[in-house]
Amino acid sequence: MFKRLLAKSIPHDAQKYSKAWKSAGYTAHIGAVMQSADILLDKIGATIIEQLDLDVEFSYFANTVKLGAYLHDWGKANQHFQEMVYLKSLPKSDDPKIKEYRKRLQAEQKSHERTQMLRHEVISGILALQVPSFRAWLEEYPNANLMVAVWAAMGHHLKLHSDFTDICDSTGSKLKIFTQHDDFTLVLKMGRQYLGLPTTLPELCKEEWTKSELKAALQALCQEFCDFEKSLTPEVQKFIAAVKATVMAADLAGSALPTTEYDLKDWVAQVLSLVLSEDEIQKLLDKRLKKQPLREFQWQIAETKSRVTIVKAGCGTGKTAGAYAWAKKWGIERKLFFCYPTTGTASQGYLDYAAENEFETELMHSRAAIDLEEVLFSNDLEKKQDDDNEARLAAFAAWQAKLVVCTVDTVLGLIQNNRKPLYSFPAIAQGAFVFDEVHSYDNRLFAELLIFLKTFKGAPTLLMSASFSPTQLELIQNAVEAGGETVEMIEGYRKLEELPRYRLCYFPEATENSSEVWQEVLKALGAGQKVLWVTNSVQTCINIYRQAETEIAENLLEQSIQRLIYHSRFRYRDRVNKHKQVIEAFKSSNAVFAVTTQVCEMSLDLSADLLISSLAPAAALVQRLGRLNRFVVEDKNGNISLKSGRISTAIIYAWKKDDLPYTKTELDTGKKLIALLENRSEISQQQLAGVSAKLDTTSPEQIRGMWLEGNWCTYPEPARKLGYTVTVLLEQDIAEIKKKAMLRLDKSFMKEAQGWSVSIRIPDNFYNWKRIKFYRFAPTDEVYYSPETGAEQ
Repeated sequence: MFKRLLAKSIPHDAQKYSKAWKSAGYTAHIGAVMQSADILLDKIGATIIEQLDLDVEFSYFANTVKLGAYLHDWGKANQHFQEMVYLKSLPKSDDPKIKEYRKRLQAEQKSHERTQMLRHEVISGILALQVPSFRAWLEEYPNANLMVAVWAAMGHHLKLHSDFTDICDSTGSKLKIFTQHDDFTLVLKMGRQYLGLPTTLPELCKEEWTKSELKAALQALCQEFCDFEKSLTPEVQKFIAAVKATVMAADLAGSALPTTEYDLKDWVAQVLSLVLSEDEIQKLLDKRLKKQPLREFQWQIAETKSRVTIVKAGCGTGKTAGAYAWAKKWGIERKLFFCYPTTGTASQGYLDYAAENEFETELMHSRAAIDLEEVLFSNDLEKKQDDDNEARLAAFAAWQAKLVVCTVDTVLGLIQNNRKPLYSFPAIAQGAFVFDEVHSYDNRLFAELLIFLKTFKGAPTLLMSASFSPTQLELIQNAVEAGGETVEMIEGYRKLEELPRYRLCYFPEATENSSEVWQEVLKALGAGQKVLWVTNSVQTCINIYRQAETEIAENLLEQSIQRLIYHSRFRYRDRVNKHKQVIEAFKSSNAVFAVTTQVCEMSLDLSADLLISSLAPAAALVQRLGRLNRFVVEDKNGNISLKSGRISTAIIYAWKKDDLPYTKTELDTGKKLIALLENRSEISQQQLAGVSAKLDTTSPEQIRGMWLEGNWCTYPEPARKLGYTVTVLLEQDIAEIKKKAMLRLDKSFMKEAQGWSVSIRIPDNFYNWKRIKFYRFAPTDEVYYSPETGAEQ
């Protein structure tokens, strides 16, 4: 029935059909993944071993990866998989032979309810370990671990759970596995040619397996896996995790690139060479410093001798410039990752980060960039996109960048087998890491950071925050010292941090509608000052923005006041503009009213004259206060003074909403911070951080890192507390996106769509929404959108 075995479906696009037909073949795909594994090992195999401090010989690691890549898709040579992939690939045609063939395949599929009896990765494991002749032949491969290679093969789609022995009742009583097919024999010959397996090929097993035979094989596999894992040490588990991740990366490149015009070997080799030079880091630093010299604490960061360094410094003191100075010592010939805790809105999981200069942008978007749309969508029908294409897009973006600015999940999610970091493993293996705003990690995310520090013992790591808690500092030091290393702790620029800046006023009975709050706002605006209002939810942000229009019109109509709003639920392109508008407005000499949400805590480099904030956790209040009276001037003698020339006020009012985003315990830390500071007439960053550190809510959480402890099970777990938002397109935008995509030189819908994507709260019926590419789009009656105020639900 299948003259030629397929590994992938084939697009119906005539221009792509010929090349895809060749690369989608069973033997061609396995060969491409093996080639990809070879290149990865040649270019960064030794780097992986060094980054993870693996206590293994390079040849043992390399051979196990090669064996895993060789075995990963053996199991696709089965009846049910081939039915599925052929039905996806057959072109629409009036040819009687094609129509009859399609009808036969559909009838076969219907007999087992269009459900595959076993996933192909599981069948790969059965063939490798439960067919004696195959196993004996594979065991002849020298200096490799067959069991670990099989685990990597079986887990390469992240769908291997402990219940893999279950077989659905509706899938028939037998399954054909085409081990006597010419293509399978050719794959065996590839093993002989490329891996040096024995010249005499193994005896071929029968093709028809009964359900009971498969069940017995699965149970035997499971028992062997359980017995094998009993002897695993943490070091062996780390080796297993590295093999799995490298095999997945090889499959990612080997699956995508051969269907395009890119040469697999050349492209992979090229992007793996995209690392920072000393000159590039110096240029980044120079552009950040703007001809100013490094401050003393920045020199300390630059000269640290510890692989793991902690920087405890206030907002606006120059931590980012210090991080670039640090990278001159620790980031040369590496990719530099800046990891922020915000979840961002960019569809790929990378931040909608406003680069400070064109050179940062250049390093974030390599000239070696491939056409990601062509790569990702060349094999599948447009309306049937696989959800993990989003992760693949994020991964290739990291492979191609020298400077990666991302959400922390993009790195720490590796600990829980999240797709984006697993697919990005070649980039992470070459990385130096800056984790900023560490104080804001939830307990689960912080626990994953500790695992990362213990695991990536060769990775230079800089941890930064204005307000580490004592518990966090102790746990970080313990994690690093357990590996025989020390942590260097660097304090911020003392003169800046000791400078009095703020006073706090707490209105415990007030809300965002209270006249006593608005009186202070109008007073400041009337004096030509700049007011920053920070609230805890998007809807209250929009409500305050609308109320400000009324208040200003009724009380300050004669004055020129710029009114702005900035939160996370704008289209990406609108949000970028909003960000720029707020930054530029605060640079002007005019009165400004800007209302934002928590996005200001991580991304706004501005200085307000008056801060209004809803009650929030202590760590969040510290970050919000970092946007008040932020800028200073320093004379030639090193004397520092506030640019505003005065102490500025922060007004905190109650947050009486029963819904998210904070728990009562978290809000209580904010109340305690205020109680300890509100009677002081002057407050410095140092005092703020000192009090905040005493309000420690860090609770060490014992978690299971699935990447390291899953062993033969390979599936993802959440890296942090589950989020409540998702990135979508708006139904009313689809026609315009298509129109503008056709006006682009590359005709790329996906690239055009990124600018129109918007983050919204996940509704109950989200999974019923229609999809285009990997975006779902929100029906017009579900989400109201205005370019002025953003999305409302």
